[in-house]
Amino acid sequence: MGLVSVLKVSLTFVENEIFKDIGLQIDPGDRIGLVGPNGSGKTTLLRLFTGEISPDSGEVRIARGTRIGHLPQDVQESLSGPLLRSVIDAIPGRVHLENEMHSVEHALKAAVRNDEQTRLAERLAEIHNKISNLELRFPRHEAEKILTGLGFADADFVRPVSALSGGWKMRAALASLLYQKPDLLLLDEPTNHLDIPSVRWLEQFLQGFKGAMVLVSHDRDFLNRQIRRVVGFEPGGLIIYNGNYDFYLKARDERRKSLEAKARNQEQKIKDAQKFVDRFRAKASKARQAQSKIKLIKKLELVETQRKEKRLNFSFPEISRSGREVLSIKGLAKGFDEKVLYENLNLNVLRGERVAIIGPNGCGKTTLLKMVAGDLEPDAGEISM
Repeated sequence: MGLVSVLKVSLTFVENEIFKDIGLQIDPGDRIGLVGPNGSGKTTLLRLFTGEISPDSGEVRIARGTRIGHLPQDVQESLSGPLLRSVIDAIPGRVHLENEMHSVEHALKAAVRNDEQTRLAERLAEIHNKISNLELRFPRHEAEKILTGLGFADADFVRPVSALSGGWKMRAALASLLYQKPDLLLLDEPTNHLDIPSVRWLEQFLQGFKGAMVLVSHDRDFLNRQIRRVVGFEPGGLIIYNGNYDFYLKARDERRKSLEAKARNQEQKIKDAQKFVDRFRAKASKARQAQSKIKLIKKLELVETQRKEKRLNFSFPEISRSGREVLSIKGLAKGFDEKVLYENLNLNVLRGERVAIIGPNGCGKTTLLKMVAGDLEPDAGEISM
């Protein structure tokens, strides 16, 4: 039985038809990539899986007991308290068990009658057994390993989640989902706020993940290494392909060519039949054949080719050509509070060069660009263009 079954689902937003009678099943161990242009419905489909939104018609069935973990593009404040503790406490039922344990311990101390003491002691033993089982399934060191893999330092484990930046909160939410080991993992652009080392770690982690996964990502290489099935959001509707993203591109192109060939062949048949009708309609000896041709034309189910995707065209105005040296940075220094990002930074960028600024989150990549754009002032040094 599938984990999730989508049965003839239709959905419309403000007269914009997102889905019409779509069907899809997610089985245990599935690794599916959702592919399509922005606004085609990928994120909306994930929200249907979680029950966040409901279809206008049709049904989304979730198998009983299926645990779903969802990482949206915009992470809400789902975690609170110290980082490591918040990830550990994200295990369903864990906080409730610990609260009940403290409550039963308090009641046991206050109990006077023997029968009441016995009942509370038995309940306390049950709770301890359940907590022990949770600790075996979800050990603390796994949470620490995941947080470290996503770029957190040991010193961050005790920091409150509320003190983290938006990008780091997303990493914390991702760590929480990976730690819970859901039956179905829904990831919507999980690499958006990750640096290169963290992306590489996440790739390796997901390759060892045993549950089913549905992935939305604009990173072609990341998709290719993670998925075995593609759900394509195409102009003609939802199309399912077996294989990775590269296979999907080839299969989609072959399907388009096949549909166009069938459409051309059908169009020629209709033209030939229409010629026969026009020529022999008035002849009594051919009238019956002409009527058969007319019925044939009416019965034909027209082959629908893939509609071309709408494209937005724009152009930039002409600008004057720069000198040979486009950007010059000399002796640049910048820091925040006690954290020094860089000192005595020197950089020259020449016309036509393409420069990549790489490094872990928080090292000053965005800060450097803001200073070049004039949005931030350096502590020392100069920037000229």
